[in-house]
Amino acid sequence: MRRSLHIACVLTLLPVACIFAQRPDRAAERAAARAARRASKGNETALEKWNRMSPAERQRALAKMPPERRRQLQQKLQQYRNLPAQEKQQLQDRYQAFSQLPPDQQNHARAVFRQFNSLPEDRRPMVRKEFEELRSMPPADQAARMNTEAFRSRYSPAEQQMLQDLARLFGSPR
Repeated sequence: MRRSLHIACVLTLLPVACIFAQRPDRAAERAAARAARRASKGNETALEKWNRMSPAERQRALAKMPPERRRQLQQKLQQYRNLPAQEKQQLQDRYQAFSQLPPDQQNHARAVFRQFNSLPEDRRPMVRKEFEELRSMPPADQAARMNTEAFRSRYSPAEQQMLQDLARLFGSPR
């Protein structure tokens, strides 16, 4: 009788023991899910984070900034809001492509963008147009175009390098 009572207790507690034995797995699953959510939030763009904020959160974030930086950001946000939907989408796509680059390539891209912004005002539209044309081509066609005499005579060596770097980093539309 005592033995059957002991067996009955073990059989009764067995499902409870199985549940407790599974809890660490469930905890690990929950931890993995939390990590995945954090990682996916880490992949969102600054604009997505900004858009996800409530107006009060945005005001708090702006209040923490130096006045000049806050003014610049508000001005850029207003410019962004005034863009047509297609241009907004293009900017989001380009930012997404940039954010997916490894950090060393992001730093190189920033240097190329600074170089582009330092071009004389009259050269920027021409270089931008050339980049857009190169960007629409397959890599083999890009290389062929950049090897032409017309390309080399139209752009300075620094501009040629800038266009090559941009084409390599952001070659074709994503």
